[in-house]
Amino acid sequence: MSVTIQSLLAVELFKDSVVAAGLKGLNNEIGRINFTDCPFPDDIYGSGLIKKGDLFINSFYIVKEDDEKLFEFINAYIECKCSGTFIITEYIDKLPQKVLELCNNSDFPVVFIDPDIPYAEIIKTTMEMILADQSETISEMKIEKILESNVSKKLVVETASEINKCFKKHYASFYIKFPEITNQKKQLLISNIKTINFIETVKYKSGIFLILNFDRLSSLDTILLQTENILNQSHTSCHLGISDIFEEQEEFNKCIKQSLLAFEISNILENNIVHYKDVNVYKILYPLKDSDILKDFYMDIIEPLIGAESSDDKYELVNTIEAYLKNDGDFKKTASLLNQHENTVRYRISKAKRILNLEKNNFKFIEQVSIALKIRHIFKQ
Repeated sequence: MSVTIQSLLAVELFKDSVVAAGLKGLNNEIGRINFTDCPFPDDIYGSGLIKKGDLFINSFYIVKEDDEKLFEFINAYIECKCSGTFIITEYIDKLPQKVLELCNNSDFPVVFIDPDIPYAEIIKTTMEMILADQSETISEMKIEKILESNVSKKLVVETASEINKCFKKHYASFYIKFPEITNQKKQLLISNIKTINFIETVKYKSGIFLILNFDRLSSLDTILLQTENILNQSHTSCHLGISDIFEEQEEFNKCIKQSLLAFEISNILENNIVHYKDVNVYKILYPLKDSDILKDFYMDIIEPLIGAESSDDKYELVNTIEAYLKNDGDFKKTASLLNQHENTVRYRISKAKRILNLEKNNFKFIEQVSIALKIRHIFKQ
């Protein structure tokens, strides 16, 4: 996740800042921090003084009484695709109309900053965020590498040591994605999670891996409870995938892969917390979600059941079968769940068996429709 004007403004240092123009450009990515309070050379575009993504800090002292020169400065930033500019309001606290229109039309943010904030603090804070983002990007690339199927054990161990610096006798992984919350709240959540002892955090694909390290097996439940408490206190509801417990560093890639898969399955099952050990046949089915084999199996089982219905609810048979399986084949419980007569449920199940030519093989019927319905959940995700 790149550092943007928006994410920078979420920092406490800039709590009193004001976006004076270019509000739609707050998601512009910051490549580096830059500043200038002297006239540009004639060949500004070829000088290297300005680069794409630059965030400029200015007081604009030299153009405080020259609106045209201020326009030229801002226009140069925009043409060089800079991310925005922070103006220390010691000399300028209002933009000329011509400059305001230019920034708004170009989605170029101009942010007014209190003159009591030192340049050094702005530079320090921005650079820390950029460096942290670069470090997270490198870590994400390393995670990608060890998730490849042909990765060597040596690379896995090296990466594990770099990412998780506090290995203990046991370790496990949580994978979590936060819902649509503000960046400020997300950062606060991560900071709170980091207060849990012997835990490492690694951002990955808009989510985060929590690497847990512990000596006693019972500690995993304690850490899970602490994590849940932090989420509950922040009124944040999200899904969590939990791996098995590991000891060997060479299995680090397997550990994070398990938590990632458990997270994906948690969305399918609509359960907030899913342990890898509980995902059962989804371990086999989910990695095949894009394969023709899975699609063909689904079509062979589900399509005939859908096509056999002439009622308004073409999924009547399918939904009845799903309820029947959830109730372990108990017709009475299924009828109660569906608010139907028990004989109606029996008729529908018998009809489904007949359609699939499995009237005399109840076990095979249960097996095939159970798998097909799991595939259905995967496709609906």
